[in-house]
Amino acid sequence: MESAESVERSDAVASRRPLSGPAFRLISSQLVDWYRRPDQFDTFNRYLADKGLTVASRFLVVCSLVLVTVIMFLTRFSPQGPTTAHARSANAVIMVITVMMAVALSTRRNLSRSWSYAFVLYSEVGIAAAMLLYSNPLAALAHAVMFSVIGGYIAFFHNARIQSLHMLWVLVVVIGIVTRTAVVENDVDAPVLVALVVLVGAAIYVIPFACQFIFSILGTDALNSQLDPLTGLLNRRGLADEVRLLLERSYTHSALLVVAAVDINRFKAINDEYGHTVGDAVIEKVGSRLVECAGPAALIARIGGDEFVIVDSVDQRSFHRLEHELLRSTITSPDHPEVAMSVGIAKIAGPFESADDALVAYPTLLRRADRAMYSAKARGGHSVVLQTETD
Repeated sequence: MESAESVERSDAVASRRPLSGPAFRLISSQLVDWYRRPDQFDTFNRYLADKGLTVASRFLVVCSLVLVTVIMFLTRFSPQGPTTAHARSANAVIMVITVMMAVALSTRRNLSRSWSYAFVLYSEVGIAAAMLLYSNPLAALAHAVMFSVIGGYIAFFHNARIQSLHMLWVLVVVIGIVTRTAVVENDVDAPVLVALVVLVGAAIYVIPFACQFIFSILGTDALNSQLDPLTGLLNRRGLADEVRLLLERSYTHSALLVVAAVDINRFKAINDEYGHTVGDAVIEKVGSRLVECAGPAALIARIGGDEFVIVDSVDQRSFHRLEHELLRSTITSPDHPEVAMSVGIAKIAGPFESADDALVAYPTLLRRADRAMYSAKARGGHSVVLQTETD
């Protein structure tokens, strides 16, 4: 058995080494959590929308593209920039595509995750191509600082795996430029080259990584208090906060405020017969299916064991689509019997005179949706009941 003295000696040694023992395990676990964290595109876009910052954030991205275009245009007048006919033609092509990307980003009302990935991919390839067009490799290395802009974008809108691929790509590009500098330049100023690499490396790696790592930790702490740990959907507290923000933002819209109450039929029987593991899997599948039905913009919450709520502000066409999708939202699997749901829907047409009026209307809609859900349950099987304002 280990003596008390040896344990104290080990603790003393560990305390003198900050990256050993508990500290190392803490940092390692946080890095693993950071790397495994899911893509935050929808979450961060919803946050921006709730705070009224969508236009401002889009404006910053468009400005970065305009800045790249201006820089590339100015290099055409420098002996350090593109000097051959092919290089100048490639420079012009990149400028045109960049302007087209800026126009697309500024005119599209909603940007999907696919559009965001396309923007990241184009930026990675475009910046690298622009660097290759410089006749002076040191000037090309300075241009690499533009990678920090796309790294910052990834830090806020995407996950650590995308950031890791970005950093790996940048490393390959920078190594290529440094190698080209060593080969092309007969009289290489080694101290300047090293200083430039360190400076560019700090901008490219340290700043985006630090932003994403800190944002990940803070975001996880903030989100965990509002999310259901099993499904990743909102919990009751998170739903209350998000509904308030939704209504404050959309009460003036001539749209339908829709609330749907969802209950899983015979969930207790499934849990008792197949076990809690299968029961949890059913809960997760239902949560995912409701996201597919309502879309990522809707507020979807798990407010009880087998109870869910959907809240959204939609037009008439989107409402009919939601109703249709909920009608066909049964879940089948070889691991359990078919999962049917009872769904109650209530809606009211906007606009409201004030956000307070909308907030007052919401609890009434929720009660009406709940009553409609019990009517659906009384029918048996998978059923959707729409309760009108006169019911």
